[in-house]
Amino acid sequence: MAKFLRFLLVLLYGLLALLGLVVSLGWLFYAATGWGRWLACAGLAATCLPAALYLYGTQSRQRRLWGRISAALGGLFVAILVGMLLTTPSGDAGTDSPLSQHFTSDTRFPRYTLSNIVPETEQINLGFLTTPLIDELFTYDRAFRVRKSTLAVYRDMDRDADFRALGSALGWTYADFLGLPYDAGQYYLYIPRNRPSGPLPAILFLHGSFGNFKTYTWVWSRLAEELGYVIIAPSFGFGDWSRPGGVAAAEKALAATQAFVDLDEDRLYLAGLSNGGLGVSLLGAAAPERFRGLIFISPVMVTDVVDAPAFQAAWGGRPVLILTGQDDERVPFAYVAERARNLAQGGVAVTDISYPGEDHFLFFSRRQEVLQDISEWLQQTQK
Repeated sequence: MAKFLRFLLVLLYGLLALLGLVVSLGWLFYAATGWGRWLACAGLAATCLPAALYLYGTQSRQRRLWGRISAALGGLFVAILVGMLLTTPSGDAGTDSPLSQHFTSDTRFPRYTLSNIVPETEQINLGFLTTPLIDELFTYDRAFRVRKSTLAVYRDMDRDADFRALGSALGWTYADFLGLPYDAGQYYLYIPRNRPSGPLPAILFLHGSFGNFKTYTWVWSRLAEELGYVIIAPSFGFGDWSRPGGVAAAEKALAATQAFVDLDEDRLYLAGLSNGGLGVSLLGAAAPERFRGLIFISPVMVTDVVDAPAFQAAWGGRPVLILTGQDDERVPFAYVAERARNLAQGGVAVTDISYPGEDHFLFFSRRQEVLQDISEWLQQTQK
């Protein structure tokens, strides 16, 4: 019986070790960052260590050799983990930084969690491998094409020490996915260095599905420095802003920002990407007097809200910007064009810009053009 159990344990370990070796070796070549490759090395060490320890205990003639191998594997594994813990982002970019994150609840930034220890770049990189398994629209062909432009944005962002120190908000995305509490009231705040005196205009930005990527705020920060705008980017789990609490989360972040910077109440704009358009639809309908203009990017909208006479009356003659890719497979171009047409017929001052050949991910793939179009529109709305 003992021999049979030992055989089963060896067999189980062999299967798990084979899987671990395949995954770790694959990640060694697929990883997008140096830390990602070190993580792969840690996986290889952890996979091989039990076998080395077993041989150390059973091979008396080569006991010293296997002891050294075991010590090396264990030391490598521990050194990598300690190194990652020591360099884990604190969540605080420092008092001299234009960038910070805050909470509208009593929550504190959870520094030593897996979602923060593992670089956000690698979490997104892993998403390109796993999302096609659960999302039929996001094929592997599309994933690897989008991966290129997305990781280019992350590489640029990772050169900024402030954004590296900020940590990741994706833990609340995973909590939402697992059915756990996810609305911690977290939001990113960017107050530009290049700003005039007096109250500042602001953009309240609502992220899309899969959470509040740091790169969203990084992209917006380029426009913030150009025009002197404050960027407020709250998190709301997986990004379904139409759920209870979505509009409130956005409103709380906007209100809380007043404690850190004086906002120009006449120049507040509400923007949303993808599912963030749900929040723009609902908050734009609930508090139209609060915002000077609305910005929809590759948007999902609450159709019966934005098509309603009440919404169009509230926004009659007022500026709304809609940006979309003509090859968007997730939110069809025809759907967005119809919403824009209905708003224009209802008297809303719609600016509708489409990008030929671009899909749902144009905020990254065409970010410079998108920012330029938004910049020009913002300046037009203030004339």
